[in-house]
Amino acid sequence: MDHPLRSDEYLSLRRDIYELLKNGYSIPRQSNIVFVCGGNKPRSLRRQFQRKFPKLLPEFEFFEPEFAMKMYWTLGDTEPFDITTFEELIAALSHSIVIFPEAPGSIAETGYFSAKPDLANNVLLVLDTEHLKKDSFISVGPAKRIDDSSKFGSHIEFSFKKPDFQRVAQRLKDRRPPHAKLRTFEIKEFSEMSSFELFALIQVVVYWLNIATIEDIEFILRGLFKGTMSPSKVKQISSILVGSKRLKEVSAFGHLQVNPSLPLILNVKDGAKTRIDVVKINLSSVFLEADEDFRLLLGG
Repeated sequence: MDHPLRSDEYLSLRRDIYELLKNGYSIPRQSNIVFVCGGNKPRSLRRQFQRKFPKLLPEFEFFEPEFAMKMYWTLGDTEPFDITTFEELIAALSHSIVIFPEAPGSIAETGYFSAKPDLANNVLLVLDTEHLKKDSFISVGPAKRIDDSSKFGSHIEFSFKKPDFQRVAQRLKDRRPPHAKLRTFEIKEFSEMSSFELFALIQVVVYWLNIATIEDIEFILRGLFKGTMSPSKVKQISSILVGSKRLKEVSAFGHLQVNPSLPLILNVKDGAKTRIDVVKINLSSVFLEADEDFRLLLGG
C-alpha cells in the first residue's frame, strides 16, 4: 500500500514539504548519542552502565548496535551486510563511543576502532585494572593508539568488580559537554550530508508522512535529492532510528511512525511555523480522503 502523498495528484504538496525541509529547520551542532560496546550478560559492565546511565547522563542517549541490527534485517536491503560499515555509521552519528572490552565482540571492537583514526578520536576506553599487565596487548597496542588520538583523553582504569561509572560520565561531559546551540539545517547533495544530518532528516520525513514504509521514505528522499541517494544507507539509518526508539513499528506491513515521547532532532525556525501549520492542514485533508485501509493504519 503506497502512501497517498506519493500520488501525482499531490505533487504540489510534496514540493511544499520539500521547501520546508530545505529552509524551515535548524539542527543541533552535535549528537547526544553515546555508542556503548561491551558484554551482554546482566552483570556485564555495559548492562550495569546502562542501568545507571539515565541518572548519570540525563542529557544523552544510550545506544548499542544490537538495537539497530534487529530492525535492519527486516528492511530487505539488496546490498551485502557489512557489520564494520554499519558500526562505523553508528559511530559517526554518535557523540562518543564508550568501550568496555569485557567480551570477545567488544575486544575486537577495541582493536578495530583503534585502527580507524576518525573513530579512535571519539573513543573513551575503560579497562579492568585486575586484568591489565604492563605489556598486555591492549595496553601497548589499541589502548595507546586510542589514547594518542582520542578527544576524551587517556583511557580510564578501575576494577570491573567495583566500577566507577561516575568517572566515565564526568569525562564525557568535561571533554565534550552537551550544549543546545543550533545551526541552520541545509540540504546538500546526498553524499555530502553527514550521518547525523540524515538521521535527523529521515526522522522528520516520517513525521510529515505520519506513517511510512521504507519505500515511502525512499520515495520522498529521491524527490528531495533529485533521484541521487543510497537506498542501503537510508535503510541502515532508518534501522538505527528504530533502535534508538525515535521511530517505532506500527503495523504488520512495516509502517514506521515517530515516537511521540521523543522530540524531533530538527527544530522549526521561527519564521517557518506559520507555513508549517498551513501544510499540516493540507496534509490532513489528504489523509481524510485516503482509502479506508490507510485511514485504519492511522487509527481512523
